[in-house]
Amino acid sequence: MRLELRKLIHDKRIRIRHVPVYSCQACKKYELLPLIKPHLLRYIASLGHGTERLKVSFADVNEAAYVLREVFRTYVDESTADEEGQALQARCREAFDGRINMLLDLFSYAQSMRDEEWMKQIEGRLEQLSALKTLIPENSGYFAR
Repeated sequence: MRLELRKLIHDKRIRIRHVPVYSCQACKKYELLPLIKPHLLRYIASLGHGTERLKVSFADVNEAAYVLREVFRTYVDESTADEEGQALQARCREAFDGRINMLLDLFSYAQSMRDEEWMKQIEGRLEQLSALKTLIPENSGYFAR
């Protein structure tokens, strides 16, 4: 199964782009990443039960989806398919590490400012990244853009 960003439709009215999923190329089925599912469900609940149609990006509220979207958007490679998967995997690791380092710097600054709320927000973003980053080695070479 490959790691992809997909558009999901909820309740025929909410289109959520940039949702990380595992996708099977043989049977065309996909499943949400288990670590993403609770956050996605909370996000859907926060959108309410109105009747208006919505188009949103999960990358706007989930740090890991944001990093993956940016990697997939900016990654350019002309290698063979196998080499591309490995190069994309390395780029994902690099992007996750860079984002984690940036957030740790922000956390340090928030801590020096004694801003508890900001520190909590940053901790949540770090948890999202750390959880998904652990899956990258597990899916060696299986990324799609």
